[in-house]
Formats: sequence, structure tokens, C-alpha cells
Amino acid sequence: MLASDMFLRTLTASLLALMSAVLPASAQPVPAPDCTVDGTLFDADGLKLDIVYRCRSSTALDFHADGDRIAGKVMSFRDGGGHALLPSANTWRVESLGGLVEAHYRYDLTGYARTVDQTSVAVQRGGGVLAILSSWLLEPRGYQRVPTIDIRMNTESGLVFAAGLPRVGDAWRLTGTTVRFAGYSALGRLSLEEIAVPLPGSLRPGQPQGQGILRIAILDGLSETARAAVIDWVRRTAEAQANYWHGFTARQMLLGLVPAGTRRGVGYGRTVPGGGVTVMVEVGAEVETRRLFNDWVLTHEFVHTGMPFIRGRSTWFMEGAATYIEPIIRARAGWKTEEEVWREWVESMPQGNGAFSVGLANASGRQNYWAGATFMLLADLAIRRATQGGKGLEDCLGGALWSGLDGSLRVDLAEYAAACDRATGAPVMAELVARHVERAEPVDLSALWRELGISIVGGRVVLDDAAPAAAWRRMIVMGMRPTSRILLPWES
Repeated sequence: MLASDMFLRTLTASLLALMSAVLPASAQPVPAPDCTVDGTLFDADGLKLDIVYRCRSSTALDFHADGDRIAGKVMSFRDGGGHALLPSANTWRVESLGGLVEAHYRYDLTGYARTVDQTSVAVQRGGGVLAILSSWLLEPRGYQRVPTIDIRMNTESGLVFAAGLPRVGDAWRLTGTTVRFAGYSALGRLSLEEIAVPLPGSLRPGQPQGQGILRIAILDGLSETARAAVIDWVRRTAEAQANYWHGFTARQMLLGLVPAGTRRGVGYGRTVPGGGVTVMVEVGAEVETRRLFNDWVLTHEFVHTGMPFIRGRSTWFMEGAATYIEPIIRARAGWKTEEEVWREWVESMPQGNGAFSVGLANASGRQNYWAGATFMLLADLAIRRATQGGKGLEDCLGGALWSGLDGSLRVDLAEYAAACDRATGAPVMAELVARHVERAEPVDLSALWRELGISIVGGRVVLDDAAPAAAWRRMIVMGMRPTSRILLPWES
């Protein structure tokens, strides 16, 4: 069979599987991908991958490795005719034959993960690897737009593969972003659990119910008891997150948990949203349940998954939102008190105050977190004032998510602010961006605390219900409507 015929048959089978699963029957068929990847994951003195790329193109394509170390783990590279090719600047050029570009290579996944050994990129624990997609998948270059890639992975018995990409039939589809910006994948011998989560926005009154999937990949290093404890922690944290967003933050997500033997609690976390939402969190090999639920990292990272990546100098916006919302989510779940939240803000927000005088786009270091959190407090207060308490920041951010601006996208700050303002019906976010990003207007935190009626007296937080903005303050932490308390394991 000619390679081009094989490619067309692969595409046809993919589309037929898709069409049979989509309702209603009159729906338009999903467009065919530009490339298919057929992979085989096997263990031969370490994890290896055999990758077959087939791409529709009338011209040659370049298959690029994102760095010398990745290129160095490509054990062989051949075109569709079986001819061995050598790279130039970490790139293999493959000519088109009959409108098809075909490439084959073997990859030493274990070799790369052990060489890098960084949870932000790729790491191996036992027989499993957590790695961003570009750690092992070469990027096809030569298209006028970002190509859509369907990935199918066959696994040797006892091995698994999972990604944060959406499923299209039997394939994982990468679309709307390049391989370089794609999220994590989990490969090899590891624990893979799936828990059901409510679809974004599905907990709003009158909305249709539906379930998404949160996949949890746990690398080796935890006991059975510890593994059960962290899965329960993730499940309850996802429930707490859904309290705030009226549903979970993504239709499907991959969460990779990497045991760190020197820790007893939670370590570094990272969210990589390209193509599909993925999160990595380090956890101590010796799990202490109370320490898990007293930690902020997982809740913080889950907030990131409900928002698109904001392009430009907007780290302050993304980190500020996660920093601000995290204690609110935990308070509404019953895991923190309102006074504890206000104490954290009063004590920590001064760390970011200097960024307002130079414009938030120029924030650096810790300023990104706490200047951004202050901005979110200002937005929350302004939304409640403008809507007479009818809406708050959760409606702004949630509305943007429900409109389609999810964690897999990359958008401009102006676009996101406009979506927020449409959701609340008040031009609050755009006005605040103009004031504190474009015009660099300062913020008087002392005046803000007096207006809200917050002070610390004798080491205790005092809330003054006679303050000018006390009515709005009472809504900020605990919300306008009661939320479901998420019982902690020792309370169940």
C-alpha cells in the first residue's frame, strides 16, 4: 500500500469514528487534521517511542527538535521511503511525495527525562515519565498556519499514555497552538486515575448538567495509602474550585503529580495550557493529609486552568488572579475563615503596591502576585458597586470562561477584559486596565482598608460593618449566595 493511501485511510477512519460519536447526526463533520502521529510506546532498557508522522503538504516540511538535548535523543530519522536523514540545526527536512510528507523516528524518552530531570520540562520516577509534549514530539514547520495534529499512541502491555489534549475519536488532537507551547503528557508505568468533574458553568441555575474528566497521573514514589490520600485531596480541591466557578475550570484536564522524596508537603506547581489544560504539582513522598489541605499550590494552579494565557506583559494579571482567588475558594469550602483571608491580604498586598506607580505591565518578582491580587480586589469591589451587589469578580472571570476563553487559548489583555465586562454588564475591568496599566495610577492601600472597614488591632483582624464599603466587603470572601462546604477528610 502506498504511504499516501495509508494516510488517506487513516484520516477517513478518524472522521468516521468522529461522526458516529457526534450528535445530532446533521452536525458538520470535524475537519481532517493536517498531520497524524502514530506512536508506539515500549520499554527496551528504558522507555522508547517509535513515531510515524504523516502530513498533508505539497511542499517539503521541516521537523524541528526544541533544543540540542531533544535532538540528541532522536535515535534514527527516516523519510517515508526509508532513507536515513541527518539534521541541520536540530531540524530534519523531508520532501513531499504525492502531497504527503512522511517521517519516522525512534526516541529515547528515558534518556531525555533522566538527563533533564526537571519537573518543569521532563522527569522520570520509576517506570513513568511526565514531560511536556515538545520533549518527544518534533514540530512540523512549513505550513502557513498552525497545523492540526492528531496523535494516536499504542502502548506496550503495562504502559499508559495520557495528555491534556481533547479527544477526537481515538486520537488526542493538538490544535490552535504549536508543539512548542503544548502541555504535559504522561507516559509509561504510572498510576492513572480519572474523576468526574462538572462541566464549566454547568452548576449555574437553569444550565444543562454535564460531566468532564480530570485525569490524575501519579509517578512512582507514593505508597498505596499516600496515593489514595492525594487523589482524595485532588477530588475535594476540584469540588471547592467548582464552588467558585459554578462548574470545574476545564472540560478535561491532565494533572501530573510528581513525588519528591525530600518533601513532606506540596512543592512547585506549574500550569501549561497549550492545546489542552495540564498541571504539574510536586508532592512529598511522605504525605501528611492536614498539610495537603493547608497548602495553596493546587488551588492556585487550578485557577490558572480557568483562564487563557494573557499575551504581552501580563504575568501580573494571571498570577494576581490566582493569588487573589485561591484563599477565597478555600474559605468558601470552609477551609479558611474570612478573617484569615483579610489578614493575608492586608499583610501581603503592600509587597506589590510599588508596581502601580510604574504601571502594572512593569511589575516584577513578587509584585506580579500581590500587585495583581490588589488589582483583582479593586475589580471585585468595583463590580459589586456597579451591579449593586448583583455580581462579583467570579461572574466576570466565569463569564469569560463560559464564553469560550478557556485555559487552552492565548488572548490579549484587552480581549479578556472586554469578555469580563460583557459578562457583568459593567465596564469595570477595561477601566481599571486603563487606569493602572496605561496611566500607572497609584493605589492607597491604607485608604482602601478604611473604606472596607478592615484593621488589625492587637494582632487580631477587626471588621467594621459601619465602614462605607462594608456591604460590599461582606460579599467578597464568602460570596453572595451560600456555597457547599467541602468536608475535610477528618470531618467526613
